[in-house]
Amino acid sequence: MKSYLLFVSLVVISLSSCVKDRVQTASTGPVVLGDRKLIHYWSFNTGTDSASLSIPDTTIGNGHISFNFATNGYTDAVSPGSTLNTRRGADSGTGLRVRNPFYSWVLHVPTVGYKQPILQFAVQKSNSGPASNNISYTVDGTNFISTDLAATSITLTTVWTQYSIDFSAIPKCDNNPYFAIKFSNSIADTSGGNNRYDNITVDALAR
Repeated sequence: MKSYLLFVSLVVISLSSCVKDRVQTASTGPVVLGDRKLIHYWSFNTGTDSASLSIPDTTIGNGHISFNFATNGYTDAVSPGSTLNTRRGADSGTGLRVRNPFYSWVLHVPTVGYKQPILQFAVQKSNSGPASNNISYTVDGTNFISTDLAATSITLTTVWTQYSIDFSAIPKCDNNPYFAIKFSNSIADTSGGNNRYDNITVDALAR
């Protein structure tokens, strides 16, 4: 009996380790990137409006952000930003503040020539801002889905928190010029508050 219980325990531990190695959900804190290369990066340390803040510091080509606002929603820079997930010597600087009411905003992050992308970012909310954002992605540039994502939302608090979302187990995200990730407001009819994002990165392996 003891041998059987030991065997079961070892199997559970083994399976748990495998799941941990191929994280597909939004997890807090940084993850091991291995040989991945930084292919898209937004520090938001320059720019003051939707147009200028949508431009990445680093991109392999055509990385940008698009916004879908409700009524008088808009975006601007928030100061100070976060030191979480900074890259290439950037400081906390400023972050992206998406003011309510908004419906969604989309990271257009093509992966042409790359595979197994991992998204990381820092996020917080104002006192009255939306407390969660829904996550989805597209592989055709039109239809957003949550297929194979173990978690489809992230929780926001008034403290900067780093999240990681691993798309490695979704082959259609590889070598894809249409790959994009959507953050949707869970309470788009609210009239006040905002969500703040900073140091958004996408790392991926060369094919």
